[in-house]
Amino acid sequence: MATCVQIPVTIPADGTLSNATLHSIIATFLPQEWPSVDPSTLIVTHHTGYANTNCVVERPSTRTTTAVEPRKVFVKVNGELDGEIAVFKHLAPDKIQEAQLCQEYGRTGRGPRMYGFFQTQDGAYGRVDEFLEARNLTARDVEDESVREDVARAQAAFHAMKTTRERRPVEEYYAALTGALERYRGMDKLKKLGGGVGVNIDDIIDYNFVSRIRRITSRLDAIGAKKGWCIHDVQYMNTMLRASSSLLPGQHRAVLIDYEFVFCNYRGVDIGGHFLHKLFRWFDDDSKLTRARPYAEDEKRHYCGVYAAQWREETGEDDDEGSKVLEEAELGYMLAIAFEVHNMYNFMVEEGEEDEKELEALRVLFAEFVRQYEGLGLEE
Repeated sequence: MATCVQIPVTIPADGTLSNATLHSIIATFLPQEWPSVDPSTLIVTHHTGYANTNCVVERPSTRTTTAVEPRKVFVKVNGELDGEIAVFKHLAPDKIQEAQLCQEYGRTGRGPRMYGFFQTQDGAYGRVDEFLEARNLTARDVEDESVREDVARAQAAFHAMKTTRERRPVEEYYAALTGALERYRGMDKLKKLGGGVGVNIDDIIDYNFVSRIRRITSRLDAIGAKKGWCIHDVQYMNTMLRASSSLLPGQHRAVLIDYEFVFCNYRGVDIGGHFLHKLFRWFDDDSKLTRARPYAEDEKRHYCGVYAAQWREETGEDDDEGSKVLEEAELGYMLAIAFEVHNMYNFMVEEGEEDEKELEALRVLFAEFVRQYEGLGLEE
């Protein structure tokens, strides 16, 4: 179990961490060189995410000696995720479990190393992690064969990872998801929010996702679909590509991040989600759509073939083939869409607002679900 260290600092209401606070946290876990650093000399870049406060902290270089501790680290202070995670709270890892997962993944050489896990005086949890010399994956990247291979191997290794965490039955997730989608179905509030920005989404709100999700999961069970540790939030911002020049022996280029939704599911959900998210960029202010072409069929086959080989290597199972992975991914594609649709519905209800760009993306998600469902011959 990851050891949680109590640190005598508090987090300001606005989440902004001072240099002195950051120095105190980091020096606790990197005690050789960081304690002697003057906090005022630290270079701090603050990044406030959806729920967390993230900082990149860099200390000055020392030209006279070779550094034995990293000069730059990533500090994450967890906020409270509510809304979209509420219905999945019994499945998602708590902060201690998330830190344990991060530690275990980092030890494989595929994830960022965790230097320390802490709790502040006011109860906030956080981590000091390796800073990745890396950038976010892009839609253009996955059109490169070598990048596809790296991401496929990263997904297979993560899904098959051995952890100390207990697996919960996938049925618990689908009971929560379908229960929430059934409550949203036909909801006047959602229809009015769409109409308020001039986008008619009535047909989406009235659509029966629930019966179709049940048919999809039944098909997955019928073909013996494999399960693993799925990230779920597989938008391309959560896949990093390390700079080739920064790779150390045993490290890998593609790194998966953001473990707040990690729990057991059909592996095809994440693989299909990876194919899906080539079309979206959720945190872009100008448009939520990449306007990139969809994953081509030969690219999907290539991806799934590499994934299957890595799965066999990780698990020792010899019955996995690219064609089987692809079949699971094509079904998982729709389940990944259902996850995104749920989250969008939830945000709209909780916030009481939505904008035209988000609803344009919702219409694309819906069109993709219907196209895929009918294309696979699942519609009665």
